[in-house]
Amino acid sequence: MSQEVSCHVAVYRGVGAADLDTYQRRLREGADLLGGRVHRLWREPVAGPSTGSSAASLRDRESRRNLSSILRFVLLEYEDNLHDLVITADRSAVDRSGLDAIARMVLTGNAGERALVHPAPSSPASERANGGRLFLPWQLAHRLAVPDLVVVIGLAYAWEARLSEVVVEVSEDDHEPKLCVVDVTATAAECRGSVRDQLSEPPGELASKVHIGLAVCGRAPHPGLVDYRPAPDLRHPLSVHASSHGDDMLVLDYWRDEHSAEFADNVYRIGHVLLDGPQHQTLTRIERLDHAEYRRVRALGHSPRTDTSTADCVHELVRKVMLNRPDATALIDGETVITYGQLVDRATRTAHSLHALGVRRGERVGVCLNRSADLVVVLLAILSAGATYVPMDPAYPAERLRLLAEDAGLAVIVTEQSFEAVRTVSLAELTALAMDESPEPPEAGVTPDDPAYVIYTSGSTGKPKGVVIPHRNVARLLSATKTELGFGPEDTWTWFHSVAFDFSVWEIWGCLTTGGRLVVVPRWTSRSPEDFHALLVANRVTVLNQTPSAFTQLLDVDRAGLTVRLVIFGGEPLHPRMLTGWFDRYPETECRLVNMFGITETTVHVTWHTVTRADALTASKSVGRPIPGWSVHVVDEHRRLLPPGEVGEIAVGGDGLALRYLGREELTAARFVTEQGERLYLSGDKGRMRPDGQLEHLGRLDNQIQLRGHRVEPDEIRAVLLADSAVVTAAVVHTQEDPDDSATARLDAYVVLHEGAADGIRQRISRHLPDYMVPSSVTALSALPLTENGKLDISQLPAPSAVEPVVLETDPDASALDTVLRVWRAVFRSEVSPSDDFFTLGGNSLLAVRIARALRDHGHRVDAWVMYQCPNPIELARTLDGASA
Repeated sequence: MSQEVSCHVAVYRGVGAADLDTYQRRLREGADLLGGRVHRLWREPVAGPSTGSSAASLRDRESRRNLSSILRFVLLEYEDNLHDLVITADRSAVDRSGLDAIARMVLTGNAGERALVHPAPSSPASERANGGRLFLPWQLAHRLAVPDLVVVIGLAYAWEARLSEVVVEVSEDDHEPKLCVVDVTATAAECRGSVRDQLSEPPGELASKVHIGLAVCGRAPHPGLVDYRPAPDLRHPLSVHASSHGDDMLVLDYWRDEHSAEFADNVYRIGHVLLDGPQHQTLTRIERLDHAEYRRVRALGHSPRTDTSTADCVHELVRKVMLNRPDATALIDGETVITYGQLVDRATRTAHSLHALGVRRGERVGVCLNRSADLVVVLLAILSAGATYVPMDPAYPAERLRLLAEDAGLAVIVTEQSFEAVRTVSLAELTALAMDESPEPPEAGVTPDDPAYVIYTSGSTGKPKGVVIPHRNVARLLSATKTELGFGPEDTWTWFHSVAFDFSVWEIWGCLTTGGRLVVVPRWTSRSPEDFHALLVANRVTVLNQTPSAFTQLLDVDRAGLTVRLVIFGGEPLHPRMLTGWFDRYPETECRLVNMFGITETTVHVTWHTVTRADALTASKSVGRPIPGWSVHVVDEHRRLLPPGEVGEIAVGGDGLALRYLGREELTAARFVTEQGERLYLSGDKGRMRPDGQLEHLGRLDNQIQLRGHRVEPDEIRAVLLADSAVVTAAVVHTQEDPDDSATARLDAYVVLHEGAADGIRQRISRHLPDYMVPSSVTALSALPLTENGKLDISQLPAPSAVEPVVLETDPDASALDTVLRVWRAVFRSEVSPSDDFFTLGGNSLLAVRIARALRDHGHRVDAWVMYQCPNPIELARTLDGASA
């Protein structure tokens, strides 16, 4: 036979010197029983005894050999007066009983009467390399009945495949195969009993989907059998052959589709727990790691507190800075400069005025003001009054602001807007009330365990959810990171982000509790790279906090004059490859880049990692190790700790965990859990722990996304769409044309309507959603495409815009409108008409920056904010013509 075939191998022990002539004669005489041909007996003397390494190596070599014929015989002769007969056979021609009979014929001359070789088509040799062998010691082997073995192997596979039930095809000797379903969600007693019952039933129809094939050899082995290697079984994702071995051991040979280094360890561990553990414990609660490994992996994800870690009230930390440096600059807002003494004095008087308005300890005060130094004063005043601030972005639509006010149960809102059913006070009114108040701190009785702020994040039910963070969390965060990052009075920070985005907590209080100068970045300055660069240079900013999306604006502008020593990324995943150009201009020794992974529910940040040029070149996904006092673990769907290298859900513990979701007891109980005595937040983020303790962030487990620094639940947008009377059903899809370019990220909605067109839907939902959550397009379909499982088939959705990209051409004589159209077509990569709306086309702040930059390259002085005031090419061209006149 020229084709290699799949074979099984048996090794039989003979005592005394081998009688080669006799063995060969018996093979000749038994030719009729061996397929009608005489087989040669190969002889190989072995240096050393039968127990030596050379003997073991040769037996192993022969056991792994593939055949080019039906049978192969090898005689291994040892120096301790023993010998082994190794028989390798085509599994389709010789079964296990046949091997034993052939061995008896050769070694004893007792051939029997039946044919030992059965002509049959040869099976191709196995190419599956992911196989292995494990020995279960007698402590387990003699106690594991077949049903127990089914449960052990089934559960070990379920751990790796993340299945709640596993189908096992069980074959015992020559009996018909039977199917068993191993229910991983049952208790040990229930599962063992269920499998036992299934094995006692008559064989039924075999299912098409089988996860594991288990062959159990229960017959007594040949007395001289030393080893048996079954032929590989490739029919199932995992195939296992179980047979007894000398010394009361059970041998499991296995082959699988994918390699797993943990399979053997899992079988050992589950076997002991199944037999000796609590029988009424749910199988999903069995820890995947033994005690020693569990402690090691947990320690890998823990970062102990530093000696400087403190739990204080935020306003008291700012007051301590003021007492040491009252005349030092605290805030810079354009031409306005406020010292620490002035800041604390104004905040203290304003706190008294809040008390005069009836605000008491623990009550929530809304703040709906534009970014300014005055806003910082109000926030500090609310904390000093013992109350909790709830930031509300004035750019949000009125309906969303109303919803936040209602959900938070606000005592009062400091705002320039009007709210129904909620008491409001303007900044001017509050300032006037504060003028006559005492400069002495109010007796608010607030403690570090009291809430400092409530920040709302997107919610999958269509309703934003408020995250309640206490003072001590913020204090722990700032004191734990201060020394390593070198924060101090010599630093100048920027306040770049919306107060309703928790990155602002880090920017404002990180600066003011460490004695730095905080520079307020006006909203439109934050959208103009040139203006923002000028602000950084003019104020000699040293600490810059940016989402990766925002930082891309600075990558393409002249960076001359910057004094930034530290850039901290947060709010969304960082793609390090985008930083290669930055490292060319600013070596790691001059400006440190730190990537901080964090979540609102865990107080802004969780881990930190200094980004290097090597990270940029290798596109590293590492977000580093937990900051002191925080912990990170990667767990499976049953909240069991996973070993390094396995992908699961990131669970966060330690000092940063929020108190709760405001008014969401069920959600709080589901996401904030206690495991092994440690309170954890189940983040919904997908990750993997590396052996060195660094965490890799791999995206989301659900469909939540990060969009330009904001956490967005597409289901919340979908809920708002479904609330529109014209919409029957809807879907929201997130796409990003360039994985390394956050500006290309967009949301697109698809709707099925009762009747009519999609015109007007986008405008209507914009009344309920902030602009970053409003889809770039709304496309009407007759029906949403579905998969066979009834889920949305994203691959079958039509493109919102199917036109080809337009290449920008340079024409110095072109009119302003022609130039605007060409620029817009190049940026949006689609056809654009003079009346098209910037936001309908998918416009966002990053694309506005690119349009402004391109127009500047063509001689037009324009800032990004103009796109918001002139949202179509006609209006923008008129503005450009007016500016050049």
